[in-house]
Amino acid sequence: SGKLVTVAGTFRNGGQEHFYLETNATLAVPSESATNLTIYASTQAPTKTQNYCASATNTPSAKVVVRMKRMGGGFGGKETRSAFSSCAAAVAAKISNR
Repeated sequence: SGKLVTVAGTFRNGGQEHFYLETNATLAVPSESATNLTIYASTQAPTKTQNYCASATNTPSAKVVVRMKRMGGGFGGKETRSAFSSCAAAVAAKISNR
C-alpha cells in the first residue's frame, strides 16, 4: 500500500557471538579460456566459494577457479562470510564480462 511504517521499542540480547574484524575482498575475472571465472578471494573455504559462485552465475563448478593465499584463523570468520562478496563479484563479472 506504500505507507511508511515506523517500529519503535527496545531490544535486549544477553549473549553475543564472536565479532569478526577481518575484511572480506574478492576479485572476479571472467575469461573465455578453459575457465569461465577465476575468483581471487579472502576465504578459508575455496571449495564452498567455488560452489556458491558457480551456482550464482549458473556456471559449472569445474569452470570456476578460486585462488587464495593460505591463511589461518581459529574462528572460521573467512569460511562462509566472504561468500557474499565473492558471489556478488562473480555475478557482476559474468554479466559485464569484465
